[in-house]
Amino acid sequence: MKPTGESVAAAAVQAVSVGYTYDEMDCQAFVEHCARQAGGAMDYLGTNDMARRAAWLGTLDEARAQGRLVPGAGLLIREETDANLPARYAGDGLGDFSHVGLYVGPDALTDTDKNGNARSCDVVHSSATMGRVAGSTLANGWTHAMWFQEIDYGNEDGLGVDQGADSGDVADSGMDMSDELTAGTPATSVKRYAVVVSPDGGPVKLRKSASTEETLYWLVNAGARVQVERERDGWALIRAICTDGYTRRAYMMAQYLEYENERE
Repeated sequence: MKPTGESVAAAAVQAVSVGYTYDEMDCQAFVEHCARQAGGAMDYLGTNDMARRAAWLGTLDEARAQGRLVPGAGLLIREETDANLPARYAGDGLGDFSHVGLYVGPDALTDTDKNGNARSCDVVHSSATMGRVAGSTLANGWTHAMWFQEIDYGNEDGLGVDQGADSGDVADSGMDMSDELTAGTPATSVKRYAVVVSPDGGPVKLRKSASTEETLYWLVNAGARVQVERERDGWALIRAICTDGYTRRAYMMAQYLEYENERE
């Protein structure tokens, strides 16, 4: 059973009082430690791996707007450039996430900053600057929030198809794919099955709207079998099981789909 977000947040607060040093656990190891202390399991290659395997990933503003900034949610810092991005992630467009921490709730603890001044904290992380597991605040450079697949956030009811694309969705920066297809393209409107393919073998983004500018998305593993409802202008409206185990109806770039009748 997955630990709850609240129990992971409690483990994070406890870690501050224990006094773990940064040498004992860096930021990634700290998050994994909290998951284990709460009764779960977690094992990643690094912070970039965490971001790419997230059940949900978005900016802080998006997390607030969608009610996802809850205890136990991950917090990330994305660098302005990809200069130090590991080669395995080059070109995937997600960016370089260099640091991770945990949101623990408003005024969850009091800790001192690097100048020794006491402050109320809503974040805990393992800080190289502080040399220890320490309290932090949302104003301390965090750019993104995420939900870990290994943590139960308790309010995932309705995260399924309802958060995918509705039949009438029209994205401000995308295209309306809800209208009828024109005559002469009947094959693209017939439901059929395809397999997700990925150049690097990693998960592929399933976006709420048919646009690369859409920031709300989920991930579908390479090799997953999906149902395609229709396709147009390089985008396919599909139903797929995402990496968090929920089935959603949303958009994927058609270049990442290989139709079953086309497979050898």
